Amino acid sequence: MVQGAREFKPTSSGGPDEIAKLRIAYARAGGPHGTMAAAAVDATRLPVLDKLGARLQFERTGTRLYDALISKLDAYGGFEGGPTRPQLIEIRDQEHGHALLAQELIRGLGGDPTMVTPCANLQATASRGIVDVLVDPRTSLIDCLETILIAELADQDSWAALARSAEALNDAGMTAKITQAQQTELQHLKKVRGWLEAADRIRAKAATEIH
Repeated sequence: MVQGAREFKPTSSGGPDEIAKLRIAYARAGGPHGTMAAAAVDATRLPVLDKLGARLQFERTGTRLYDALISKLDAYGGFEGGPTRPQLIEIRDQEHGHALLAQELIRGLGGDPTMVTPCANLQATASRGIVDVLVDPRTSLIDCLETILIAELADQDSWAALARSAEALNDAGMTAKITQAQQTELQHLKKVRGWLEAADRIRAKAATEIH
């Protein structure tokens, strides 16, 4: 490795400061992550539609994440205190239901569910690493639970943010549906945390037995 470093020298000079300058230049030259056309929709609805688009995208991804998690369980088996297959299927179906809910609410506000909103685009990019871990054949069930915790944390907070934005529209029915979805996501988060606590107990016990 030392010999290789001497033979193949850097293609350019400079360090982190030069990289930062380049990033700044790109950022100043670049445009926004995305825009939303307001021609056919009341502009006051755009922030909510943007966040609903993100939830639609994320819940679709969440459905696939739990499909992958079910495959991990089938491949490696479970552990004491860990998730059962029916539990994972239930959460997977709830994630799918939330995607359908987001689609329904977008249409109810006069939006287009097929449009990728700026928030949806951003969250799709941010969640790629989570998907990569879940579909990697080298990762274990526990590895994937630790990673899906990241998704559940983001999902619960994002539904809460959507609920706050939706209050401005004074639509009690829509707000109630969003709040219910948030509460369901909170239960998902509690379950994943509980499974990981059980995994930690098993690891601690195994470490004690080794010593």
